[in-house]
Formats: sequence, C-alpha cells, structure tokens
Amino acid sequence: MNVAQRVAVVTGGGAGIGSALVARLASAGARVVVADLDADSARAVSESVNADHAGSTVSAGADASDTEQIQQLVDLAESTFGPVDLYFANAGIAGAPGLDASEQDWDHSIDVNLRAHIRAAKLLVPRWLERGEGYFVSTASAAGLLAQIGSATYAVTKHAAVAFAEWLSVTYGDRGVRVSCLCPMGVNTRLLFSGE
Repeated sequence: MNVAQRVAVVTGGGAGIGSALVARLASAGARVVVADLDADSARAVSESVNADHAGSTVSAGADASDTEQIQQLVDLAESTFGPVDLYFANAGIAGAPGLDASEQDWDHSIDVNLRAHIRAAKLLVPRWLERGEGYFVSTASAAGLLAQIGSATYAVTKHAAVAFAEWLSVTYGDRGVRVSCLCPMGVNTRLLFSGE
C-alpha cells in the first residue's frame, strides 16, 4: 500500500518499534496519530517527527486496550486528518514469568496483547468494509510463532495475537481488508528488558 496521504494510528508509538513506525510512516507521507499510555513519550515522538515532517503527526495519551480510548484515537484521527486507513496495534507488555503469574497478570496481558487488537478491529473493520479497504497491522513477536522460555503470559498472548491476525486476513482479506503481522525477535527496546 502506498501510504502517502493515508491516515494511520500507531499504538505504543512513544518508543521502540512504535516510534520507528511513526517516523517511517511520516517520511512516506502518511499522517499519523501517535498513541501511547505515556502521553509525554507520545508527545516527544510526535514533536520530533513533526520537526522533519511538519504537521504529519498528532499525539495522544491512551490505553490501547480500552475500547472507549481506542474510539477517541479514531475520532482524533478523523477530526485532524480524515478516516483511518491503517491501524497499527503495536502496544504490548512483557508479562509475568511462568506459573507465578497471577490472575491479574493474565488479565492484563490478555487485555493489552490480544483484546486491544480485537477491540480495535471491531471498531474499524466495519468502516473499512463499507469503504472497500483498510489495513490492520498487528505487532506480535517471534514468541507468537515459537514458544519462548520465560513469560507464559507473553508467549501465550502473542500466539493468540498471531492467530487473530490470521483470522482477520482469511475472513476479510477478499473484501479489501489487508492484514500484516509483525513477529520480530528481540528488539533492543525497553520492553525487551522490562522483565529483568
């Protein structure tokens, strides 16, 4: 997809892979909502990118796993730039180790690493079907393809994120909704070391 003049939302955009996505999208001519739970980080990325590509981004502090806040991101994109063409479900958490993970740990990991994707798709896919196109990009992990030693909550929810992306693609791919799933190995970001 040529992203020039397209409107994108990037969750987890305040650092790491998310900030790299924002910078690359803006350099290719897209207009981007930079969303992050850490509003200051999102703002800093937005300002840095706008210094090179004026007016290409806006930022918002948001919990990407909360339906109401996802809707607010979509509304911000529409009021600032226009209808959302691309949604990058990139926000994620490392999770808790092994069987020591509590019920709350599991709930939090499932919410951020999986349900955030489902909730965004429920809001956006019907609109994309009406328009005949849209692009959903899920950041999972190599841990979503091959189980890793360590965090059960991370490995399991990343497997589920891959499965959901595959399901979206096979269900809506022939109706104009494109889906990609990023499955990187360890990337030198804060998330990689957050379990230490």
